[in-house]
Amino acid sequence: MKRSNFDSVEAYKIYVKYIEQVNNEISMLPQNDIIDIMNEIDSHIYESFICNKSIAGEEERITTVIHNLGEPKFYLKPVIAERQLRQAINKYNIVGILKGVLATLLTGGQYVTVSIVYLFMLLGGFLVIAKIFYPAKTGLFVEDGNFIGFGYLYKINAKTVELLGYWLIPALIISCVIFYFFMTFILKRIVRIRTKLKLKSR
Repeated sequence: MKRSNFDSVEAYKIYVKYIEQVNNEISMLPQNDIIDIMNEIDSHIYESFICNKSIAGEEERITTVIHNLGEPKFYLKPVIAERQLRQAINKYNIVGILKGVLATLLTGGQYVTVSIVYLFMLLGGFLVIAKIFYPAKTGLFVEDGNFIGFGYLYKINAKTVELLGYWLIPALIISCVIFYFFMTFILKRIVRIRTKLKLKSR
């Protein structure tokens, strides 16, 4: 909103102060995300301010609009988390993706299934290391034709046989790479749909 949208100087000051709070909260994001979020919030404030003619005084009206929108530090947390996650996905940054998924989970995000898959990929990496240092205890185990377990076994009977041997290492690496790119592609599509700031319900 511009200064010309207000007759009251005090109302404009209230608006500017709120916009500064929003800008401070999202300052760590890329410039295009900052512009996108700022434009959407500004548009929402403008529409609510213009349409809410039942409140005559501009100061009271802008205060009501801002109050209904809420504190930026609260409602922007999931938005920031998803924007950062999208940035990490575009760069295929595994550390950034894991941080982003965790952040969205902590802020009410809906990536539980995705986070579980990434967790299994990390476990796959752990098994590769375990196979190198503990080859006899790591792998696919059977006993008398029955499946015993897959992964790292602390105790192994004399009859227990490990089937994959060192083929486990390339199998896990290839599987993890395939799943990583596949899940990152899926996650990118999900985030693309969800990254729009949802203000209409406020």
